Amino acid sequence: MMYLWFVAMILTILMFTRIPIVKKTIHVRNSYLVKKCSIIIPARNEENTIGKLLSSIHMQFIQPLEVIVINDGSSDRTKELAEERGAKVIDAPPLPNGWNGKSWACWNGAQASKGEFLLFVDSDTWFEEAGILRICETYKQQQCQGILTIHPYHKMETAFETLSMMFHLVVFASTNVTHLFSWLCKPSGGFGQFFLCTRSVYGRIGGHEAVKGELVEHFALSQHAKKCGESVEAASGMGAISMRMYRDGFGDLFYGWSKSFASGAKTTNIFLLVLTSIWIASLNSLVLHLPGMMWADPFQFLIQYSLIGGCLYIIVRRIGNFSFFETLLFPIHILFFLVCFLHSLWNTFFGKKTIWKDRYVFIEKGKDEKMK
Repeated sequence: MMYLWFVAMILTILMFTRIPIVKKTIHVRNSYLVKKCSIIIPARNEENTIGKLLSSIHMQFIQPLEVIVINDGSSDRTKELAEERGAKVIDAPPLPNGWNGKSWACWNGAQASKGEFLLFVDSDTWFEEAGILRICETYKQQQCQGILTIHPYHKMETAFETLSMMFHLVVFASTNVTHLFSWLCKPSGGFGQFFLCTRSVYGRIGGHEAVKGELVEHFALSQHAKKCGESVEAASGMGAISMRMYRDGFGDLFYGWSKSFASGAKTTNIFLLVLTSIWIASLNSLVLHLPGMMWADPFQFLIQYSLIGGCLYIIVRRIGNFSFFETLLFPIHILFFLVCFLHSLWNTFFGKKTIWKDRYVFIEKGKDEKMK
């Protein structure tokens, strides 16, 4: 059984040698960067979250040029709350055939914006103190060229929310920025919640129209930008931008992750997909053999289990506020990940449909999702 632990440990270290994060220090002389930003927020039935995001923007000591909320057919008080907090609110036109709702909202927000920097952010996120400046300075490090995509730091308040751990790790791995040899490679994808580029870059890559039918739109747009010759950088938003996902219960968490995860795997670099699959398989094999390892040599089992749990904790603490104890429950996280992934595979390849944000998501066999 020793080899199972060894393989899992080595692969974990190899896959997650580094987790890049947003710039920690700030310089007031770079405040002009924030003033060039148009913050574009697609929102559909987000009355419980959008207020926190807009308040966090108002609390920044340097204000962006404009904040635009695209109301994507909300049936709650999303529009009213955004207007009350001083955002410019635009009602998205009827969704055309072939468009995903979020891409359509982002596209319309970009057309209405005036800033040199286009900062697309989901409504279930919020900025930390001086977060926008930290992000702009991070973008300046890449000479304000290409794409900067950020995974917001995941702040959780209930136990079931921590079940997202394995999904976050796989999402990070899919970007090609975490493994041992990532310094030799360029990122191969991006994160869904935050996307930053200049107006000129947005125009060169065709904007959201280029990925109008993709459900994982910003991952696809980052890949498209790379094919267009643009640089792509990906990082954790620790200390700059945070989020709380799936606060409405376990069912929301389960269907939220499984609705598109298998389709996201189809667009991942084949080398990364294989490597990630081997890593997941090694952890799964380890979990299945845990009872036998515990029975054969409890002391050795305790040491090995603690080491791999500690290794995972060092990694995930840069992604979210996971506690050491929660990380030690990684066998539960792995089993939950497998169940969600199998559910997503079933929906992707057997022509099912589900509902997400009051829209039907039609999933055609062998094709990506389409939203109506």
